[in-house]
Amino acid sequence: MAGIRPNVKGPSVKRTALLDSLVSDLKARLGTARTALTNRRTRILGLALDETGVVATELSVQSGRTEVRRTGELLWGEEIKEDNATILGQRLRHFLREQGFSARRAVVGLAAKWVLTKEIDAPAAAPDVLAGMLSIQAERAFSLSAEELIFDYCGRNNPSEKTPILLLAARRQIVQRIQELTAAAGLQVQAMTISALACSKALSPKAPASWYGLYTRPTYCEFWAQSQGGPRFIKHVPMGKNGTPVAYADLLASTVERLVLLSPVPGQAPPHRITAYDACGLSDELIDGLDRRLGPQISVANGRTELLSQGLGLRDHPDGARAIAAAAVALTGAGTQRPPIDFLNPRIGAKKVASHKRVVTWGAAAAVVCLIALVVLTVVWRGRSQTLAAANAWLKENDSQIAVAQEMMDRYRYASSWYSQKPWFLECLKELTTAFPEQPSIWARSLALNENGTGSLVGKTTSEASFHDVLDKMNKNTAVFSDVRIIYYRDAGRDSREKEYAISFKLRGVR
Repeated sequence: MAGIRPNVKGPSVKRTALLDSLVSDLKARLGTARTALTNRRTRILGLALDETGVVATELSVQSGRTEVRRTGELLWGEEIKEDNATILGQRLRHFLREQGFSARRAVVGLAAKWVLTKEIDAPAAAPDVLAGMLSIQAERAFSLSAEELIFDYCGRNNPSEKTPILLLAARRQIVQRIQELTAAAGLQVQAMTISALACSKALSPKAPASWYGLYTRPTYCEFWAQSQGGPRFIKHVPMGKNGTPVAYADLLASTVERLVLLSPVPGQAPPHRITAYDACGLSDELIDGLDRRLGPQISVANGRTELLSQGLGLRDHPDGARAIAAAAVALTGAGTQRPPIDFLNPRIGAKKVASHKRVVTWGAAAAVVCLIALVVLTVVWRGRSQTLAAANAWLKENDSQIAVAQEMMDRYRYASSWYSQKPWFLECLKELTTAFPEQPSIWARSLALNENGTGSLVGKTTSEASFHDVLDKMNKNTAVFSDVRIIYYRDAGRDSREKEYAISFKLRGVR
């Protein structure tokens, strides 16, 4: 037997050496292919859409480094409708070709005006189970029918305890119109998110746990709060055209003060941090002026700096200011992580499309396919069973439906105030008008009223006595007003005789 062993081991050693050589060669080829894929230059287009037009930014991505290639803006001149979506898309296609844009893969960012939101407490569940539970809550959270909306959510859920998340709903009709528009433009849209929230995703991981975001455009601004790893709300606020950047910045400062006052977020304490993403041409000096004017209770940081840290050379482009949101939108499609919100691939109510492939093999291949199908069906059945069990447990826990009934009552109470013969908001306007004197020594610039009856009044005066006269009348009118307080009373400017004031109050009888 000792003389036979070399003859047995000899071929085995040769086969082992041959296999090792093949494995080494395969690893080398895979490494070369991986390097080629990493160094390949790809381009992606970010589109920030609103009712006035679209801002486009093209990014070039190579070896993990991003660079802005070109930017541009196209104004619609008309509202996007069902009968003109294709025409506007053809205009966009001509515009992109004329401006030298070459990318065909795109990510679309929507204005917050087109989106409905509601903050809820998500139950403790795994992410795949949570999506099924939220689909039930989403159908009840909004007044429109579920068939008219596309749902998604934003926030980090906790499998062990309830956590606040933000439910979002986009009109299906608007999403379809934008899909028609981008298809006519010859673009392959891979995601549809919200422009303002795309800006917040570009913020560095060193950002504080709670902060506010501000995205400015010439005719509106969008304001949101970020807490516990996700947004808590987002608001679309119209802004009138004031002619000069300085006048716009003044209006923006009073708007930010009012929004912070009326939109508190649990866990946020002064100084409130606001990261401003300007897309209407405000200079860095004006943004720094906002920080000085609103301090020390409010701190304003320039969000453009955060995008510059991502390698986006926006300062090298003449249209860098207005391209900030489009660049952030494109950046969400340049990495491996999905955008914070995606109405084309939503996590709530997404329908899985089965793949139909032609049978190309017979015999043993057919048996393998049947075995795989059996395994998949078993896994799906177990997953559906777990989802159904978790949903039944959640329904049993909330059997009383007290929250749903209370919400319906609040909606009815709010709706009845609009159709009653004496709505509370008209009563408020009447009493405020009565409180102001007839002589033009004090006037109001803006009035904000919330559904819960809280409000704020911002204006100017040339007479301190007139201001205190209005304040006294509001305090004495206890049948309508309560908790009347001065937010601020200060000089309007260094050389101006006018004073700026802001008053907060609460209306009685409104809940």
